[in-house]
Amino acid sequence: MKNKPYTYYLLCMLWSFFPVAQLGAQGGGFHSAVADSLVNPSLLKEGGQVLHFDSLDIHIGKLYDSDAPRTYTFRFRNVSSSDVRITKVSTSCGCTAATVNSKTITPGAEGSVVLVYNPKNNIGTVKTYAFVYTTVSAKYPVVRLTLTGEVVCSDEWDYLPYAMGAVRMKRKQVVFSEVTSSIRPSERILCANTSKNPLKLSARMLPPYAGFHSEPNVIPPGQEGDLVITVDGHKLPEKAPDKLRFTFIVEGVDAPLSDRLVNVIINRIQ
Repeated sequence: MKNKPYTYYLLCMLWSFFPVAQLGAQGGGFHSAVADSLVNPSLLKEGGQVLHFDSLDIHIGKLYDSDAPRTYTFRFRNVSSSDVRITKVSTSCGCTAATVNSKTITPGAEGSVVLVYNPKNNIGTVKTYAFVYTTVSAKYPVVRLTLTGEVVCSDEWDYLPYAMGAVRMKRKQVVFSEVTSSIRPSERILCANTSKNPLKLSARMLPPYAGFHSEPNVIPPGQEGDLVITVDGHKLPEKAPDKLRFTFIVEGVDAPLSDRLVNVIINRIQ
């Protein structure tokens, strides 16, 4: 990932301004908000007055994960009274690449943004975004383009529908029920290493009351394992709400940030 160092620098800076204990007392929602802002930025309010797209959403139907990358074209027209140039197009997933003509678009002129979607290692529901930035604003994209559909598994790991690079998973969310201060429960996510190399996984952005490890500690190539998330009820913030939520990032596998997020919900009994 080209932006990986910058992403973690930003997360660490935010972490330093908002102490862990404070975040826990707010229910851990900050983690999800930070992750969402990185993959789903706010749009320019006047974006529709700059470029008008024939469609903002293309349904790609059903693909197999072994299919070759597919190309989809979004056509637009400059509806403003000024020259506009598209400066960049960022995507929410490494599975999607974007190309665009960077020449200046005069008022009334037409153009297109081309998205290439690669279904490999992306089993499950498809919902990937592309954010179009122009000379009107370097901070806010003028539009969000969406590809939706489904990728169907064509290999032996079809019982593990979620992909995190070379890691296939049974689910990407765990729920802890009836957690009290006297227990330390764990939830497991069945996974498999589909690569040819052993994988040692770890986690970032865990609150102080949560732990993570894999079993086995190093998952051999072509073998199953478990991702184990543990919650220490004794360390839960005293003033936290009855339902806590947080999102953490799995490390040790080459995949986009959005694919490496795992959501955790804790139902607490005071």
